[in-house]
Amino acid sequence: MRRDLVTEGIEKMVNSIASGHFPEGEALPGEQALADFLEVSRPTMREVVRALADRGVLEVVHGRGTFVLPRSQWRDMETLVEVWRQVLPQAEVNQRLTEVRRMIEVGSCGHAANNRTAEDIEELEACLARFAKAADSGDLEGVNRADVDFHNQILRATGNPFLMAVMRPLEGALAESRRATTADSAVRVRADRHHKKILEAIKAGDAEGAKNAMRAHMDQTWSDLRTSDRGNNQG
Repeated sequence: MRRDLVTEGIEKMVNSIASGHFPEGEALPGEQALADFLEVSRPTMREVVRALADRGVLEVVHGRGTFVLPRSQWRDMETLVEVWRQVLPQAEVNQRLTEVRRMIEVGSCGHAANNRTAEDIEELEACLARFAKAADSGDLEGVNRADVDFHNQILRATGNPFLMAVMRPLEGALAESRRATTADSAVRVRADRHHKKILEAIKAGDAEGAKNAMRAHMDQTWSDLRTSDRGNNQG
């Protein structure tokens, strides 16, 4: 139960920061007042503060108080996305996340084409086979898993040990939009076509071709997201 109260307290604090109730740069109320606001005990309130301090959302300054840090200093992607989703239209959040993907994945495709091994190619081919099998059977979760696995395998194929750590926090933030677009069979067909072109270029060791193929995939992804967002808004 205590862990549930901590989770609820974190959510309430994040929502309060998003709404401007606790502005960036301002000090939070004292311990008892903050515990009363969160409707928890003081020890639970301290756990909430500690968790958000670990994420870079709050800073505890001994002798002065606890302050809300600017969002530019936050370290936890999912917390940051949750706040911006309450401030910006979902379509704009999706656009910004897709921009981040493009910056990382286009360059990664070029490095993957230069550094891929035979094992990398085998795994990429296996991902596409799983994608096709799941799509044929209507297994949307299977499609999503195979899609994520394919993109992650490209990162591994670069040989850079840090890329997965950079992209991993984005997976949770992108999960909702992935599910929304994957539900459309036409999107699945387009994604499969783009994936095959990406794989062909990586397999051929064509760095520029791989980057161009991923760039086209990201363009299509953003187009599909916009179409999905318009449909949701009309629904």
